[in-house]
Amino acid sequence: MLEVHDLSVTIGRTEILKPTSFVLENGHSLALLGRNGAGKSTLVKALAGMLKYRGSVQLDGRVLDKVSYKERSQLIGYMAQDFAANSVRLTVFELLLMAQNSHNMRFSASHESIVRAQHMLSMLNIENLSERMSDEMSGGQRQKVALALALIRKPQLLLLDEPTSALDLANQLQLLERVLDYTRQQGICTLMVLHDLNQAHRYADQTMILESGSISAKGQTDKVLTAEQIAKSYGVHCEVFVGSDGSRSIHPLSAIVNF
Repeated sequence: MLEVHDLSVTIGRTEILKPTSFVLENGHSLALLGRNGAGKSTLVKALAGMLKYRGSVQLDGRVLDKVSYKERSQLIGYMAQDFAANSVRLTVFELLLMAQNSHNMRFSASHESIVRAQHMLSMLNIENLSERMSDEMSGGQRQKVALALALIRKPQLLLLDEPTSALDLANQLQLLERVLDYTRQQGICTLMVLHDLNQAHRYADQTMILESGSISAKGQTDKVLTAEQIAKSYGVHCEVFVGSDGSRSIHPLSAIVNF
């Protein structure tokens, strides 16, 4: 279980993220939504240990700022918004091996690590990228590999910052389906920054909306993403349709003038 209490981030003299508190149960996913500049990536980077913060973050009872770098890297899988695979010239398979021993920056060729890398390639349907050099991939391919790297150490917390931004529609759905299945099957906590509200409806148990660094709304996704809340948070009039199977879809109508 992820427990965040009064987490805030200040850069220079500006408080980018105001005190934020929420709880995410194991086996559940949370969509982090909000307009550009709302503080979504800042929150994710703070949870990943990339930004200094005030407040308390606990994962399954462990206080994250008290654990070692090695333990934190095993507990948390982070998929950045701008994953740079060309920072090193290795094959995708070598990257997956190295990531399993990233605390000392060398890759292990143990039988267990090889099997784990092969399983991850298969699970994400990217076996064809195994021998591809890291600087020879498209944006969408890099995002799939970034997810594999985030999952390779079997994290308890998965942080995804706009994980589908470079993918076509079919690959967006496939990637998020695999993330949802993995979250539930492995009983981990998954937090993902999304811009597509319909993806949040489909793949997130909980939703939290940020506005100017503060929480505007949080709770069960179908309770948060109402037409009224979307108008308030995004400045867009919309209709929310409920299908016969209970699924929901959002249809934008028009932008609110002078929002």
